[in-house]
Amino acid sequence: MGKVRIITDSNAALSAEVVETYSIEVIPHVLRVGRERYDETPEFSAELFFQALREQQVGGRAVLPEVEAPNINRILDCYQKVGKQADQVVAIHMSSQLSPMWTQSRKAAEMMMGRYGIRVIDSLTTSMGLAVLVEMAAKAAHDGADLVEVARLINGAVPHLYVTFFSETLHYLERSAKLGSAQSVLGTMLGIKAMITMEEGKLIPLEKVQSREEVVEKLYNFTAEFSSLAEVGVVQHRYEQTQADFVERMKEGLPHVPVRILRYPPSLAAHLGPNIMGVVAYEGLV
Repeated sequence: MGKVRIITDSNAALSAEVVETYSIEVIPHVLRVGRERYDETPEFSAELFFQALREQQVGGRAVLPEVEAPNINRILDCYQKVGKQADQVVAIHMSSQLSPMWTQSRKAAEMMMGRYGIRVIDSLTTSMGLAVLVEMAAKAAHDGADLVEVARLINGAVPHLYVTFFSETLHYLERSAKLGSAQSVLGTMLGIKAMITMEEGKLIPLEKVQSREEVVEKLYNFTAEFSSLAEVGVVQHRYEQTQADFVERMKEGLPHVPVRILRYPPSLAAHLGPNIMGVVAYEGLV
């Protein structure tokens, strides 16, 4: 095992095999729904998350979920566990604009200062974007890269990740993407879907579409604009057929680009709501 160990959080779309192969430590987010809190474990799916949310909204109560970091002692425990096996740690987390995990992890790292070499990196992305960075860091560490080399590699890769989503449940975006409440109400009434991108880690509304057929074409055009693509990830909730249509469109138009089907993590669902589809594009390093 290399002298650098990697820490991330439960938003990362990592396979169990990758986590085990590279001994990656995954800190679970906490999802607060009303007065209840749930750890974002692999068993806590988006469907269970939305079910818990519906139960809190009985009687018309307006409840929006919150993404929280765990108690700092849990993060310190994670650092101490990793520190027994390596003297250097790189922690890579979900965009700090969407999650407090990066901030909490930095606090923990500061408390551990002097015991280990630690870098805490804001990925400015989510889902597969975060997973790409974490897996890249883990492989580099496994091959013998030191703390500075891993951090340099990841910081260089962050600008090569791109994300776009479509969401039907616009009232979530009033908070997450600063969509106006009047726009949200009107858009929901008209069945409009918001197209959202990520810029510097923030969700930014771009435009609106009205049909799921348009979603496929917009997402394909988004990916087709890149001169080179290493990989594309697809995430959806209740867009199964649209996802299948998009994958087929990719096979026809960009057959050389691998397409990964992703789990919809509750830590992202808390920002976008139900009935969504999106892609994460990684153009690779030149």
